[in-house]
Amino acid sequence: MSDTVTFEDLAREWARQGAAASCAAQACALDVRAGLEPPLRAEALRRGARGLRVAARLLSRLAPDVAVAPFRPVGLRGAIAAGHVALAGGRFAQAELVGRGAAEAAPRSPAGLRLVGQALFAQGKFALAVRALRGALAAGAGDPFTRALHAEALWFAGERGAARRALASGRAEAGPLAAALEAAIRCGALEGAGGGGCG
Repeated sequence: MSDTVTFEDLAREWARQGAAASCAAQACALDVRAGLEPPLRAEALRRGARGLRVAARLLSRLAPDVAVAPFRPVGLRGAIAAGHVALAGGRFAQAELVGRGAAEAAPRSPAGLRLVGQALFAQGKFALAVRALRGALAAGAGDPFTRALHAEALWFAGERGAARRALASGRAEAGPLAAALEAAIRCGALEGAGGGGCG
């Protein structure tokens, strides 16, 4: 039997702690805030609310719902885990929507934007992935994994020099993804990859 914990395991655990109801309640709060904002901001908040409702549905399928827990940390972690379940299942647009919802509900947490960046990258929207991952880094995700994701998105968006600089800046604590990316660049394995992507 494996000791590996999957995102589905994590999502199921957060669902047992009330993450589905928490995400649904936070979606309602975003809808209320949208009614008080100018049109462009209101649309972003409504899109975030839709993402959290998707997360609530995904979580409610994994475990019976319990009382509403505070959105942070239970709902946020549940939403991110549910988004990663969607990402792993190839439902990239759904994962992006959930990530946007988490980012709207908890703007100081980099987890939502990191998920958005991963989902955009998976859709081949490399320039947009760069922007989302840059936002995750600005929100405090200085971890090697996020920096490596950002460098990879830069490379595939055609920003080769910036990708090399991003990898070099985090070399001291580079994780396995950064090391693998750096090795692939060094040996030329990614020379034909990327080149802009849509976005």
